[in-house]
Amino acid sequence: MSKTFKLGEKSIVARHKERTKSFHRFNKIMNGVVIFLYRIYFLPLFGIGKTIVLVHTRGRITGKRRTTPVLALKFYTEKLTFYIARGKKAHWLRNILAAENQAFKIQKGFRRMRVKGILVADSDEKFKHLKFYFEELDGARFIFGYEKEKHGDVFETEEFRAILDIIEFLQIEPVNKGK
Repeated sequence: MSKTFKLGEKSIVARHKERTKSFHRFNKIMNGVVIFLYRIYFLPLFGIGKTIVLVHTRGRITGKRRTTPVLALKFYTEKLTFYIARGKKAHWLRNILAAENQAFKIQKGFRRMRVKGILVADSDEKFKHLKFYFEELDGARFIFGYEKEKHGDVFETEEFRAILDIIEFLQIEPVNKGK
């Protein structure tokens, strides 16, 4: 078990924690570029639609349409799951939660669909999701600054528990058109 694991300074979660203006500005510009390239079907053409999904929501205050690119993966549950680095501070997640049980639209690759989101609230379930993410998927190196060879088993460390408190997972279920 590694006691030396710390969130990488350049990791996405650490930068969201700091909330620097330059990272926020960069993130906003990159989201705009990704949305544009997705809408002209450039990114789905090259397979980016397997991991990046466009989420279409309505603003909880203004009612305006909002579009956000989100990392979507299939975890051990085999359901499409959104990984949310900002946790409940993410405005698109707050829009979904404010709409309560209403369906929202996503675009995954070339397909568009109506879905419902279920927030993973149980801490044991979140632990399983995050552990699967660290063990099975390559993104942990970029998102958390975690390298399996360097850090080893980090699942019982304080830093891992702190990450568990920050992030959220939203499981997606398709909605029938008749509803």
